[in-house]
Amino acid sequence: MVTCRGRPEITRPSRLIVDESLASSAINPKPGHSEIRGYWKTWLVISTFCVIWFAGTMLAIVALFIGLDLFGISQSFSMHLSISLAYLVGIPLTLLFMYSDKQLPDLLSKFTIESGKQAMALMVAIPVIISIVDFILVIGYGLVYEFAFGIPEVNTEIGVDWGSGPVALGLVITSTVIIAPIAEELMFRGYLLDSIRKMHGDWIAIVISSLIFGLIHIELYTVGMAMIGGLIYGYVRIRTGSLWPSIIGHMIWNGIALVVTYL
Repeated sequence: MVTCRGRPEITRPSRLIVDESLASSAINPKPGHSEIRGYWKTWLVISTFCVIWFAGTMLAIVALFIGLDLFGISQSFSMHLSISLAYLVGIPLTLLFMYSDKQLPDLLSKFTIESGKQAMALMVAIPVIISIVDFILVIGYGLVYEFAFGIPEVNTEIGVDWGSGPVALGLVITSTVIIAPIAEELMFRGYLLDSIRKMHGDWIAIVISSLIFGLIHIELYTVGMAMIGGLIYGYVRIRTGSLWPSIIGHMIWNGIALVVTYL
């Protein structure tokens, strides 16, 4: 009788340990095979979309360059304009990716402004601040790059200067300062950032999206500058929940770069 009474007393802690273990597993589940497969499938889709986006813009650049060249426009101007206008292909592609990933219904919220005060913050104050921070960091990056690799060689010839006609100047400014920032921010701080964020959290999403953003700029020196901008824009996009600061900050950066470096 004593033995029979003792068994429940002995087994009760064991059951308690098992119950706690099950509860712990429920709170902190380990990824199963199906979840891992889901990650791989999602990454395959993201990678495929990035390749399609890059290939689509490249094909548009080639087609536009050939077309502009046939009209007798200088090759340097044709190339610059082709690169910028090719982003008109990138915008609908990004919207298609968002639709496929069910992000499109949330896109409007990333542009919603509820008050004048919020508008001033998102569209003026924050873009100016991040542009200043970006400028300071890029100066530091430039010094390090020059120390490690020498003075960077960047092609600044675009076939247009202040003496060009208003049509040429207008096209360059519109494509570089307006179209390109909108297209790139929709893709990299819109679709790509949120797709990675759903799987891996904020910081991994910021770093990976900025890395990919840098790599599409191809030239080594420019890759580093773009990555710095991508890190800043990604962080601000997550903190504010809005695409306005990164888009306008990107516009400010491209505008300054166009005036100082190219024109």
